[in-house]
Amino acid sequence: MIKVHTMIKLSHQINKGRRPQHNGFTVLELLVSVVAGTLIIGAASTGLRTTQTLISESHGKASLRQNTTNGLRLMRSEIERSMNVLVSRTEGVQDGEEDTDLNQYSDIINDCKALPQAAGFNPVFGINMVELDDPVIYGVGLSRDGRGYALLRCGSALNMDGTYRSAEDNEADNNAGNEQVESDIFISRILDDIGTIPCKESDLSEDEQCPERQPLSSILSKTNFTFTGSKSPTRTAQQPALRIQTDINTKLVKFIDPYELDDSKSDAYQISASYLENTNGVKSQARQDLYFSAFARADKRVRFGYNATDSGKGNGYPGGAFFQNITSNHLRFILDGSGSMSACVAWSGEYGNRRRRFYDPDRGYFRTYKICSFTRMEALQHEMIDIISNLPDYTKIGLASFSTSGNRNNKTWEDSRDNLVELGPSNSEARQSAIRFVNSLSSSDPTKWGGTMPWNTLDAAFSDRLTDTIYFLSDGQPNKDRGGRSWGSDDYNSVAEHYAGLNAARLEDGDKSIKLNSTSVGLDSEWMQILSSQTSGEYIKVDDV
Repeated sequence: MIKVHTMIKLSHQINKGRRPQHNGFTVLELLVSVVAGTLIIGAASTGLRTTQTLISESHGKASLRQNTTNGLRLMRSEIERSMNVLVSRTEGVQDGEEDTDLNQYSDIINDCKALPQAAGFNPVFGINMVELDDPVIYGVGLSRDGRGYALLRCGSALNMDGTYRSAEDNEADNNAGNEQVESDIFISRILDDIGTIPCKESDLSEDEQCPERQPLSSILSKTNFTFTGSKSPTRTAQQPALRIQTDINTKLVKFIDPYELDDSKSDAYQISASYLENTNGVKSQARQDLYFSAFARADKRVRFGYNATDSGKGNGYPGGAFFQNITSNHLRFILDGSGSMSACVAWSGEYGNRRRRFYDPDRGYFRTYKICSFTRMEALQHEMIDIISNLPDYTKIGLASFSTSGNRNNKTWEDSRDNLVELGPSNSEARQSAIRFVNSLSSSDPTKWGGTMPWNTLDAAFSDRLTDTIYFLSDGQPNKDRGGRSWGSDDYNSVAEHYAGLNAARLEDGDKSIKLNSTSVGLDSEWMQILSSQTSGEYIKVDDV
């Protein structure tokens, strides 16, 4: 697992009656999750309490992603507050897994299905909350227009302060003459416009044909979400383009590709993620890949406020595992692209048909049939995608990964090589281009990614007059010092003094100094701590244990 320590003072909110919190928290508990806070939950809770949807009904939204932002935030933050995930398994309930069995809550599921807003509710997973006797159930229903699917939440409502409403709260509202509350559970729409899997004739055998189109309500009623091993079933034609993976501890919720790619077919589907889609009933009008991951950890997380604006966007990014409390709107991310970032964080407990190469700090590179739910790189990519998708429109960013010269991951997002790039609306080409760059960091054998040499990339960032904040991440010691010699403890202060000197020169030229926030993954990095200290930044340690 991975624990996170921070050198800054962080306030932890502990709810009454809950277990004491521990210092630090795990990457399985924090690394795979990317954004949440009690204020986010509270801001979205009014929709839960009044059975209104969590997603704006405005048809003027520019993209599918923007339409789902609030729902994804609420779901992630609620999962992260939970104790564990509940699923149905084809293997049945094994000894010791009783608290992860969704089937034991059939009465609650039936109550959800009977609600007026159920829209064909078919349960997918549930979550056990410390504060609640009954779980919260997430399931698939029909989208508003009936042309696609939606992810629905069924369970207790939330108050504006992020606490769950009790039966006494509902009774008090009724007695006060407020909106009549007839049930302690509510259906709320989390994601609308989940796509439908197309039928592709070229992917069928000679004697097969695409099935006749049926009403989606009929398809949904027959769709199976029972997990086999760590994954829900692969999806077939007309079924929802949503597939979920969990981990060996049944704490992870991760959206994955809707089916297994068959590399033996030259024209196999090449969909790499669950996705959202707008259609006119026949033809797709817009498609958006759907990335999501969260890990149940019973509220062991840093709490940051999230200041919402009238447009629904925050003043920054409230915080994930690697990068916390982002408020600058002129920033650069400098990311470690070295092969050690292929180290596995969470093993699924299953074995696949192919061997995959990983890095281990104690044994170097190795290949295994074991299936990894997340590597360090994949966890970083998920968080970066969330950051890029949710930073305010006016934010200007730059992206670069560093490794050793001539290797695959020693590169810069070309759009931001010379200037910071304004992200613009959520469906802008700038955001999509930035996401493509982030996804490219894992697109080859890890042995080709390179080593750890950040100096040229850091120097380039300090030369940009508009940048005022850098987020720097590394999971290893540099291979060489700035002069190309062996790296040692004697270099710690000299490196920090070099970049502090660049800041002093910037001030003399009338530019702002740069705050360098650093995150070390898998090691206690004294040199990064000193570097951030001398550039007025903050240091965070994310530890493998």
